[in-house]
Amino acid sequence: MAREVIDDRFIGSLHLLALTRKGLSHDPATERTAIQAGTINALLDGCYEGDTTIGELLRLGSDGIGTVQNLDGELIVLRGVAYSARADGSVVVVPPTTKTPFAVVTRFDAPICTEVNLVRFTDFLECLNNTSPSGPVTAIRASGKFENLHLRSVEKQYPPYRPLGEVVADQTEWRFDRADGDIIGFKFPDTIAGVEVPGWHLHFLSKDRMHGGHVISLDVEAAQVEITSCEQLHVELPIDIQIGVIGEADRDAINAVESH
Repeated sequence: MAREVIDDRFIGSLHLLALTRKGLSHDPATERTAIQAGTINALLDGCYEGDTTIGELLRLGSDGIGTVQNLDGELIVLRGVAYSARADGSVVVVPPTTKTPFAVVTRFDAPICTEVNLVRFTDFLECLNNTSPSGPVTAIRASGKFENLHLRSVEKQYPPYRPLGEVVADQTEWRFDRADGDIIGFKFPDTIAGVEVPGWHLHFLSKDRMHGGHVISLDVEAAQVEITSCEQLHVELPIDIQIGVIGEADRDAINAVESH
């Protein structure tokens, strides 16, 4: 049985609810809640099939990120529509019947709104940190004009699956001087590193829906930003996954795949 990791301190700051797929299907859509399928540690170990569908997630949240079955692209969910930015450079709408091994969605109910202009990527993240409401999990959605975009995606995988670290080593990367579009993403605390990606995890989708991917970096020319906090995290766990205690090896593995 695979063992997922979580720091006990996280329990005190966030209502964490572990669900079976059947439980997720009956989970009510609630405010200030993030809904997640799978865990980052399962993905690191090469669990790329998933048992939750995109349609099931969209019933509970309108915006989010993740991946799709067989790692066939970076998942971008914007205003109720799911897209996959594939390694061949294409962007496709994801059918609701497609499964996902790892994804998280939420709703932007009464978000904090702010405007960001002419900032580098590190300053943009710092601005988000300073604007974020109190709460263990932050979700952001930003629309506008961006520069110096550096994005990535990975090739679709086939059994026998390689660990995620090996897959990311062969990732496809793109650079764009300028693009209009949307950023969607989350910031999770370091104390939940085995269940989610700690820190900021952002995906981009161009306005013309022609380009997208995991954000390695970008600069902001001008953007309208919506920020909301989540006080609950409902996680659908496959039957062979359980939650345990976090270790440094897990943090290092996550940092290795998410920082490139």
